Amino acid sequence: MKEKINKIEKLKRELSPYGYFSKIRMLDAGKLNEADRFYLKNFGIYNHKLDPDEFTVRVRVPAGRISVENLQVLHTHAKSVGAKITLTSRAQLELHGLDFKTALVTVDIIERMGMTSWQTFTDNFRNIVTDPLDGIADGSVFETYNLIMGMQKIFLKNPDFVGTLPRKFNTAISGSRTQNMSFFGNDLFFALAKKNEVYGFNLYAGGKNSETAQSLDIFAKYDEVVPLFHAVANIYRVEGPRHNRSKIRLFHMMERIGIDALRDKIANLNGKKLNRAGELQIRKGKNSRMKRLKNGLFAHRYATRFGEPEDRQFKEIFDLCNAHGVQGIRIGCDQNFYIPNLPEEVAFRYSKDIYEGILACAGSKYCVYSLTDTKNAAADIDISKWRDLGITIGFSGCLKGCARHAFSDIGLVGIRTKLFTDKVERGVRLYLGAEYTHGKRVGRLILYSVPMRHLNDMIELVVDLFVQSGFKDFEDFSKEILNRHSEPALAFWLLLNFYRRHIAKRGELIALKSSKEEDEKSYFIHLLESLDEERNIVEYLRQEEEFLFRKAIAYLERICFADAFMVKSRI
Repeated sequence: MKEKINKIEKLKRELSPYGYFSKIRMLDAGKLNEADRFYLKNFGIYNHKLDPDEFTVRVRVPAGRISVENLQVLHTHAKSVGAKITLTSRAQLELHGLDFKTALVTVDIIERMGMTSWQTFTDNFRNIVTDPLDGIADGSVFETYNLIMGMQKIFLKNPDFVGTLPRKFNTAISGSRTQNMSFFGNDLFFALAKKNEVYGFNLYAGGKNSETAQSLDIFAKYDEVVPLFHAVANIYRVEGPRHNRSKIRLFHMMERIGIDALRDKIANLNGKKLNRAGELQIRKGKNSRMKRLKNGLFAHRYATRFGEPEDRQFKEIFDLCNAHGVQGIRIGCDQNFYIPNLPEEVAFRYSKDIYEGILACAGSKYCVYSLTDTKNAAADIDISKWRDLGITIGFSGCLKGCARHAFSDIGLVGIRTKLFTDKVERGVRLYLGAEYTHGKRVGRLILYSVPMRHLNDMIELVVDLFVQSGFKDFEDFSKEILNRHSEPALAFWLLLNFYRRHIAKRGELIALKSSKEEDEKSYFIHLLESLDEERNIVEYLRQEEEFLFRKAIAYLERICFADAFMVKSRI
């Protein structure tokens, strides 16, 4: 039986998004309906019925590259209309706090600068990302910018592609040996590889914020990248699913037809035999504030507060660029600026390195889907004990995962909960175990609810357990310790250590073995009995039958997180 298309697809068939463009100037901002809001997104104009008077304009910044002149124009315009500029986790810019008329003026200004806001929201190929120092860093084999522009030329303002995809489509390409972030969460990822002594790219597909992209076993030489992208673009546009919008990404299409079938379709459209994958050339890099460039100069990272640059930061950046003749800067997917062609020693007064290693999504301040003001909540995380350990935190406000929480060492998703108090309070879901550098696996949901008031204690505990393990990299800790055990066992283990440290005040942490236990429940029972303590917890473990650890976890959660009244009344 043929599946019914969703309501957005019905709109597209009634009127193409490209055909809607001519109507924008005639709209009454006070009478926008859901259809109007969908169509406007295709041109980078975002509005929600919960806040009908406020609009956002998103600016496409290919490869995160923008001229200093254009950034100055945007900053001056934003100040003049009282708008706020933010940096997104796809290396773009957004202007928030606009009325509809000003949003249209902003779009015109962007176009006059030679940039665009087109196809930056909804069912389109989103901004194509790469390393912020693409082509200029010491470890860069290829400059991918021309490839990105070639891919973009296929779909940008093309009536066949404006808003016509089944769902959004994220693309990344890296020509650098060293990776400071993972691109395996993209629908399509061209990763630096080598075959028969020739550098090129291995093709991975089907990634999203909760799934890692899978190898298509395809090696592409430099000049084969754009045709391969075009083939995948056409396949997804024509054959992609269009029913339930929560299950129509490229990932879901691959689930339905299989990787081999997708590879065959690509080969047929490409018109020639595909080369099998080469050897991946990616290695993990350090989160450095300064990097040497091929020309002997240096690039410096100028850190923002989770993508919220301040006026004084803009001024400092512009003054610095003018003083050193820098004409273009880069925006990273970590929501920071990268300023190339500077001397080794440069003093910044206002760079926000105190937030190093944390990525926070737009949050409830800018996004209606977020349950948490992630930027302010992330600012409250105390990184003083682990800032030099190379640990990354992704803090998403909802399961859309724009902060890549499943591709971070410690992943957080904001929630609201009444589990531990009489009133609703803010909290997070905790994800651990991501092996993201080479796209091996995403982080797993370990704790469903950690109150925000205990977040710093929980993060400190996780970090201390990592340090105690002796591993130097958190991904190794994930691979060799965390990912050898089930999610319920890890949840129990974390809560047990939290209880011992903060409730029982015993201090010493219980480590996990690297070997997998066939009977995890019995392992913990024997462990606690050997310590001759926590007998009440052992009793909860012994009660467990079908659902391992459930009662013991619930008991520990109440003891650890509930206030005194709730503990007394429920236990």
